[in-house]
Amino acid sequence: MNALLHNPIADMYGPDFLLFYCFVIGITLVVCRELVQDPTKNQALPLIPAEPDPYEIAYLRSQETGIANVALFDLIVRGYLQVNEQSISQVPNHPDASQLQSIDREVFDKFSSSSTAKTSVWLATESIQSYSNAYEEKLQNEQLLYASQWQERNIKVGLIGAMIIFSLGAYKLLIALGKGCYNTGLLITFGVLSIIFLLWFVSRRTHLSYRGKMYLQQLQETFTRLQQKAKYDIPSVFDYNLLVALFGVEALAGTSYDSYYKAFFPPTFSRTVSRRSSSSGSSCSSSSGCGSSCSSSSSDSSCSSSSCSSSSCGGGCGGGCGGG
Repeated sequence: MNALLHNPIADMYGPDFLLFYCFVIGITLVVCRELVQDPTKNQALPLIPAEPDPYEIAYLRSQETGIANVALFDLIVRGYLQVNEQSISQVPNHPDASQLQSIDREVFDKFSSSSTAKTSVWLATESIQSYSNAYEEKLQNEQLLYASQWQERNIKVGLIGAMIIFSLGAYKLLIALGKGCYNTGLLITFGVLSIIFLLWFVSRRTHLSYRGKMYLQQLQETFTRLQQKAKYDIPSVFDYNLLVALFGVEALAGTSYDSYYKAFFPPTFSRTVSRRSSSSGSSCSSSSGCGSSCSSSSSDSSCSSSSCSSSSCGGGCGGGCGGG
């Protein structure tokens, strides 16, 4: 018992122990960081096929949502679905649905009525679940996804590290309180913050393994030309699907399928107001003699008769800013 109350750590002066405690915390964090590294970091990347499967790449990038977006867009390009502002529906005189592959047919059958863009993705995601599971299993076998057993091991490592930090800090705290020392705020702060950070670090769940991230990046670099091709040329259906799989719906902005992009990312109200304000402001400033008197907002208060009086603006101001 005496050894627990009197030893180099128990008898260590407060500031000296804080330095020692910080050193222990730092060593623990570094060791835990090394132990939770991705095991695929030094593995060679898969070869890029000449015609990669857009659905497989879509799952690699965005999981089920990625597959749903590619399937929806494929049906739009091929004339089975149509976009009307922010809704998606079947084309009345669409081609024969029996010509569709199974994954597209599953999605197409969900659209008996018009749905919003986000609801459409939800419906598509619901219908392609079995296909998503197959792609997940394939990518998991290729170690392109982060395995659940790796995450479980990481959490165990984090808990061991947290226990080391907690045990040392709690031991010194009890010794200090037993000696009547209550100035332990820094000790508690260092211990709590380091444990929170450590548990957050080891519990972060990433969708892709390091190998998967590098492979996806390599795919995007290889097919980056598709972004320009979609804007200035007429890509094939395969190229369009691959574009959405690799870069998402955002890549369709400014292309002939800009309406599909806007269905998911409609212009915001603030942007619309800003454009209108800018337009009306330029109209006011262009009127003769009123440049310094009328603000860009063109409000009645800015262009009132007091600011645009005949003495300051002359005869030309009445027609440009007067009582409209």
